[in-house]
Amino acid sequence: MFRGLVPVLVSHLALVAAPLSAQTPTPGPPPAPAPQAAQAPAANTDEAPAFKISGLVFGDYYYVAANHRDELEGQNGFWLRRVYFTYDQTLSKAFSMRFRLELNSKSDFESTGVNTPYLKDAWLKWTLGSHALVFGMAPTPQIDFVDGFQGYRSLEKPPIDLYRWDSSRDLGVVLQGSLGKAQRTRYALQLGNGSGTGSEVDKSKSARAQLAHRFAGGLVLEGYADWQDRPDGRDISTLEAFVGWQEPKWRASLQHGQQKRREAGPGGVDLDLEFLSAFALVQLTPKVAVVGRLDRSFEPVPNGETTDYMPFSEAARALFGYAGVDVTLAKTVHLIPNLEWTTYGEGQDGTTPASDLVPRVTLFFSW
Repeated sequence: MFRGLVPVLVSHLALVAAPLSAQTPTPGPPPAPAPQAAQAPAANTDEAPAFKISGLVFGDYYYVAANHRDELEGQNGFWLRRVYFTYDQTLSKAFSMRFRLELNSKSDFESTGVNTPYLKDAWLKWTLGSHALVFGMAPTPQIDFVDGFQGYRSLEKPPIDLYRWDSSRDLGVVLQGSLGKAQRTRYALQLGNGSGTGSEVDKSKSARAQLAHRFAGGLVLEGYADWQDRPDGRDISTLEAFVGWQEPKWRASLQHGQQKRREAGPGGVDLDLEFLSAFALVQLTPKVAVVGRLDRSFEPVPNGETTDYMPFSEAARALFGYAGVDVTLAKTVHLIPNLEWTTYGEGQDGTTPASDLVPRVTLFFSW
C-alpha cells in the first residue's frame, strides 16, 4: 500500500513549492542533541578571515538484553559511536572550507584495537548569492537533511544511512542553494565517486538530486532521487519522499523510500527494497523531551548482520524502533536514557528470528 506514496508526495512537492514570496520565516525546531546540518561560517570581510574549531562526542553504556544471535545476549559495555574534531575557515566573502576528522569505537562486537581517526569532511565552498558550489568530501543531501530536521543522530542514523542505501559522505562536487524571494525552497545536485569516505576504485559514479520546501506554517516537504552506477550493470536507483511538521514544542515526520538494486538478488534477479519511517519529538519542559522513531522494512535488510552497533537478521523483514528521554544538563550536554528494539516477521523458511532489545544510556556533548 506504500509503494505509490513516493510519486504522490514528490508530485505534491512540485505543486506547493511555487508560492514562495508570500511566506514568512519559520521558527527553528526545539533544542536537540545533534547539531543541525552545519554550514561554513559566513565571512564579513576579505581582510579579516575567521576560523572556528568545534567538535562533538556521543556514546553509550549499552546492554544487549535480547538478540536474534544468542552469542550477543548479555553483552554490555561502553562505546563511543561518534567523535568529531572540526576546523572551519572563512577564506573570503565568497570562499569557505571545512576539515573534519571522525573516530568511532569498533561496532561489530568482535573487533578490538585502538579507535583510528579518518577523514569525514574536506571541502571548499564557493558562495554566489543564494547559491554555492562545493568541491571535496562533502555530505550527501538526503541524509544531511533528515539529520538536520530530526536532530537525533546521537540515537541512530536516518534510514537511508542505517540500511546502507547510501553513504553520508561522497567525494565530488555539489551545487546547492535557495530559490524564490523568501528562499524557502532549497535544492541540491551532487555528482560523486559513490565510494563514501573511501577511495575510488572504478569508473562508476553517483548522481543525486534533492528539492525541499519549508512552509510558513511549519510544514516541510522534501523529495530525493539518486542513480548509483555500479560495475557489471548492477546499478542502484533510489526514490524518497519526506513530509514533516515542526512547532516550537514538537516536531514529527514521515519518510518513505524505495530502492532498486539491479541483479543484486538471489540468482541475479533485481532486488526491490522499501521502508517507511515515522519520527516524533515532544518538548515536555525546557530541559526534558521525549523522542521516538519507528521503521518498517518491507524486505529483509541486505547485509544486515554487519550493521554498526545494531545488527539485523537477514532472514526476515524488520520492524525497528527507538524511544528515549532527552535530559538537557547544559546547553550542549544531553543525557538520553533510551531503548532500541527490532522485531521480525516470518522468514521464507517459516521461522521467525528472535527479537533484539538494547537498553542504553547515551551521553552527548559538543563545543
